[in-house]
Amino acid sequence: MPAVHHILAVSAAAVLLALATSTHAVEFAAPSFAASKISRDTLVARYDDNLAFKSPYANVPKLAVPLSAHHKAKLLKPAPQLEAGGPAAKFLHGVASGDPLENAVIILTRVTPTAANAPVTVQYQVATDAGFSAIVKQGAVVTSDDVGYSVKVDVQGLTPATTYFYRFTVDDQVSTVGRTKTLVSNTADLASLNMAVVSCSNMPHGYFHAYEAIAKRNDVDFVLALGDYLYEYDLPGYKPVGGAMPASRNPVPAKVISNITDYRMRYAQYKSDPQLQLLHAQKPWIVVWDDHEFADNAWVGGAVNQDDARDGPWGPRKLAGMRAFHENIPIRPSQAVGDEYRVYRSFQIGNLVDLIMLDTRIDGRAEQAKGDRASRQIMGAAQEQWLHSSLTSSKAKWRILGNQVMFATLPEKLFAWELPITADAWVGYPKPRQALLDLLAKNKISNTVMLTGDFHGSVASDIPADGSGKVKANAPAVMTEFVGPSITSASPAQDSAILNGLAKPVLGLANPSAKFIDLYRHGYMFVAVTPAKVRVEYTYVKSVKTLDGGATAVAAVLETASGSNRITTVQ
Repeated sequence: MPAVHHILAVSAAAVLLALATSTHAVEFAAPSFAASKISRDTLVARYDDNLAFKSPYANVPKLAVPLSAHHKAKLLKPAPQLEAGGPAAKFLHGVASGDPLENAVIILTRVTPTAANAPVTVQYQVATDAGFSAIVKQGAVVTSDDVGYSVKVDVQGLTPATTYFYRFTVDDQVSTVGRTKTLVSNTADLASLNMAVVSCSNMPHGYFHAYEAIAKRNDVDFVLALGDYLYEYDLPGYKPVGGAMPASRNPVPAKVISNITDYRMRYAQYKSDPQLQLLHAQKPWIVVWDDHEFADNAWVGGAVNQDDARDGPWGPRKLAGMRAFHENIPIRPSQAVGDEYRVYRSFQIGNLVDLIMLDTRIDGRAEQAKGDRASRQIMGAAQEQWLHSSLTSSKAKWRILGNQVMFATLPEKLFAWELPITADAWVGYPKPRQALLDLLAKNKISNTVMLTGDFHGSVASDIPADGSGKVKANAPAVMTEFVGPSITSASPAQDSAILNGLAKPVLGLANPSAKFIDLYRHGYMFVAVTPAKVRVEYTYVKSVKTLDGGATAVAAVLETASGSNRITTVQ
């Protein structure tokens, strides 16, 4: 790598600090941190400019992580010469960006220190060109083992609808260059928006070919990730179908993860995957969690596979999963309301789309198939009120809901007993499900589209006002739902075309409003939004089991015309 003083070269005239105007990071305009005249005392005092140290919720400071005293002491010592000790850290886990706004974006990386448990000073740069001749933001933050060596910066003061390039440096070590983009201004008259929708990426189940395919597209504005970014199992707990993968994809650590060290190690393993690194580097992501960032079929008070003897109590385990998510995912800290584990939020994308990201998993969800079904809640009261208010107040052409679990009709009972596997979906929570449909119908809210993960299969459906699986004259469709395939996680038909042929009619009987069903292939949804329509292309890879299985094909194209509230075209 070129020496850092060559890489960071900028105009020598710009030596003044930008510290006084920065509230999110120690910024500077000098060629490097060493030349910036920012004191190390200032850097240490503002250690939580690295958002990984901050609480995920600004109004819950007890969840913040302090920089350890021995790290502070080490950082305040004079920096050693590079020649004497070599670089302080390396970049082995790529870079990422996310939660774009019209004037800001989160950038993130993770460093691997060359000296065990040593704190590291990391510089970052943001430029309008890949060669970094036009740097618009740069600064420095510290990181340490207190936060798993994550680096997370909210870069502000950017220009709407602009492509930026970013990178991180430690001594002469330079990260991969990332590419990101801000959203258009909230009032912009936007003609089109394209997103790639992904979910359910289990490393032991296959190669992440879909990630690489999306990264190579030039027509994707951002990635919408709907949960199950990773899985918490050991290998026997969720065996791959269709043959085992190389041992390098087996879970690390080789156990069911349950504490902060475990979760950090599992994120580090996933972030070492080159296909995931490529997509993170090429596109900004908007992410919510689902259950496997914590544990299978999680709810507010536990999970299906929670074993206190093995995993410890649920509360600390849930907190560990939440903190690891915060450290490793480019998501902006929010304000907690009641429940502290909040990721539900919205994005106003010009006058075209209000993107409403839900948490139907951790925030207030009651246990599946337990208690009074009629009163069971899938989200907390504050989130439900926020969701309803967001829909009724929206002025955008389209309202798009980013959602974890399937909303369309599924088989609910076997004789008098609820089916646990389907009770996890919205049908297992009839009260909030019908309340949402009533809100759309009574307020005549049109152009609502739900994008869903979790199911590992593809289902595109009209959703009637009465919550049944059949559109009728007295129960017209009030929205459409597009459930996306998994990246790799075993499909409902166990990755089998034969079983898919047997299972599709069963699902079709329960949900006659389904216009497309595929229960065995892996890939992603490409979603193109214009004022006239929402177009969804179900895009599948050839095979997740082989290194050469990344060829993609569009298997179905469905469209929802503006004002129709139903799927109007199937190709």
